[in-house]
Amino acid sequence: MSARTDIASESSYITSGEVRGVIKQEESAPSAALDITRIEIVTDEAAKGIGRSKGRYLTIRAADGSFEEDAACFNERALLLSQEIAALLPSDISGGVLFAGLGNRQITPDSIGPLAADKILATRHIESRVLSQLGALAKVSAISPGVLAQTGIENARLLKLIAGDTKPSALIVCDAFACSDMGNLGTTVQLCDTGISPGSGVGNCRAEISPSSMGLPCIAIGIPTVADIAAVTGAEDEALKGLMITPSRIDTVVRHGAALIALAVNLAVHKGLTIEEINALST
Repeated sequence: MSARTDIASESSYITSGEVRGVIKQEESAPSAALDITRIEIVTDEAAKGIGRSKGRYLTIRAADGSFEEDAACFNERALLLSQEIAALLPSDISGGVLFAGLGNRQITPDSIGPLAADKILATRHIESRVLSQLGALAKVSAISPGVLAQTGIENARLLKLIAGDTKPSALIVCDAFACSDMGNLGTTVQLCDTGISPGSGVGNCRAEISPSSMGLPCIAIGIPTVADIAAVTGAEDEALKGLMITPSRIDTVVRHGAALIALAVNLAVHKGLTIEEINALST
């Protein structure tokens, strides 16, 4: 029974040591209490073996087991993540950035995207003349499009229509992920430049949101909030197929995780603002 996961570093192709066509680097950031894994899939063969698109994947894992907002290193973690996001964004984002918080706000493990979107400093409605005078602010829009069962429309279609009208320089999508390693549950952020297939980790795959389907750079970011119970228990029981588990403190996980992601995105796009200014403007 194969375990479902959205986390590239959990692929058996990588963990088994079969890494031809994959560049993997591990490092740590002691001051931020983070362990960092960088994976770049460079060949079609490796992409097929892993079941992931070619591109760059980054995971940062909290060494202390959580992303609590009141942690002494929270701001430093947000700064580090913002630098990684900025490195994946185009050098010129004068066309703006569209942030999409995917997921169902009414289901706690799936609400991290909408919660993050709530904290994005949206500025697209401000006149370009004013934005240019302020200097520190980029042109940013944010949306929480809900899920197919609520709207009847694929998010990929909605986002392509919005991007076609607003013509941003890049799209950032945020979603809840699934994992197969309990150590990653609620403690890891994954960032990649290949986009996302919403729901793939829980067997409910929707239309792909990617650079090729959207026609512009597409960054995906999220935190695993559910785990495949078959992978966790190691049981080959058909009755367990499709069952996922989530932490009892999932409300805390998604609230603090969304705050971390939103702060990092705001820092990455609004380069001239400090953390204190962003917090004042986005609350």
